[in-house]
Amino acid sequence: MKLIKLVWRIILNIKIITITLFLLSSLALNVVLFIGGSLYSSVNSGFEIITGVQTVSSKNQAIIKKLGSDLLAEQQQKLKTKSKLAESTVQCASEKGNERQLKAQLTGISGQLAALRGARLTLESQLESQNNQLASERAENQKLKSQLMLCSPTEQNDG
Repeated sequence: MKLIKLVWRIILNIKIITITLFLLSSLALNVVLFIGGSLYSSVNSGFEIITGVQTVSSKNQAIIKKLGSDLLAEQQQKLKTKSKLAESTVQCASEKGNERQLKAQLTGISGQLAALRGARLTLESQLESQNNQLASERAENQKLKSQLMLCSPTEQNDG
């Protein structure tokens, strides 16, 4: 029984030591990676300053920055274009409404014009009939005057 307890205790101690070593090694690896990244960045910058040659990672960083600024500029241009499109759509809808109003007004004016033409034609026909009547009355008056003139001298001679 004592032997089993002793073996069991050794297994537990090994288990605790293994987990502790695993956690400590993970923490150490994270610290090394963090410091290593900063150290690599410092060494890389120093190398570029000394040699004047740009490393692949700094080239990639520059490309990424340029692409980011290009993307930002394109997004701003897209927003401007969308706002212009919205303004144009509103203006187009407004112009379509104005066009409908103008068409309705034109239809009303055309109807009034047709009515005025009809009234003018009626007045012209009335005027023509009155002119014909006046012409016939003038002709009749002329005829009567000529008859009166013919009759008047003879009557004056008789009188």
